[in-house]
Amino acid sequence: MMDMEADMAMAAEYLGYTAFEIAIIMFTFFFAAFVKGLAGLGFTTICLAVLAYTVGLKKGIPLIVIPGLISDLILVYEAGHFRESFSRFWRIYLYSVPGVVIGLWFLGWASTHWLTILLGFIIMAFVGYALLSKNLKLKTHWEKAGSSLSGFSTGLLTGMTGSQLMPITPFLVSLDLPRSHFIQTINSFFTVVTVMMILGLTYMGLLHLGAFAISITGLVFVYIGTKSGNYLGRRFSPILFRYCVLVMMLFSGLGLIIKEVWLNVM
Repeated sequence: MMDMEADMAMAAEYLGYTAFEIAIIMFTFFFAAFVKGLAGLGFTTICLAVLAYTVGLKKGIPLIVIPGLISDLILVYEAGHFRESFSRFWRIYLYSVPGVVIGLWFLGWASTHWLTILLGFIIMAFVGYALLSKNLKLKTHWEKAGSSLSGFSTGLLTGMTGSQLMPITPFLVSLDLPRSHFIQTINSFFTVVTVMMILGLTYMGLLHLGAFAISITGLVFVYIGTKSGNYLGRRFSPILFRYCVLVMMLFSGLGLIIKEVWLNVM
């Protein structure tokens, strides 16, 4: 028994995470995927809101890129309309690349204190948008400039914090795209920035073998969570649950800010 515990401790140390951290990570994958399946909220943002508390932002970001990439590729394949989306929104994909590169530079250089506060504000901004953005519309002549700006700025924030939702999500929603075109465009964007994140994090030494192994293992929990969420979503009100999760995320974002400010004061 003691030998088994020693082997588990050695394996955890080799992976670069404690056994407790690994358990929290797997639960987070399951919970975020469950919420995604039930209410349609962002897997990445929910993961980051929890992992920033438990393992820290720099250790948490590398863990979510592999599960995120797999889910993005599935949706890109199933949505169709790739040529139309690429022809119309190529600026988003192009300008996201330098944004991610600069953001990763900040991630390696800047204090996690300020990056965690920034993540807290991004989470709160997303919650505010999700609750209040029913009639958001953008005029057509702003689309080209908006594509370049939203692609770069979202890439920048993705590189810095791992969150991929702002401001690309409200920008695309404001264009009133058909559902399949919206899913194709935003998940193609997620795919581009996630590939850049994988390359950048590997170069920086943050996506090491341990993080990669945990990410691959976590795919099982992501699958189970998504299936469970979809199953229960047919029996409960997803709208009510969605609002409950949004409120939880609002307090999570606020809590990240308060925690970092309090630690800095202390």
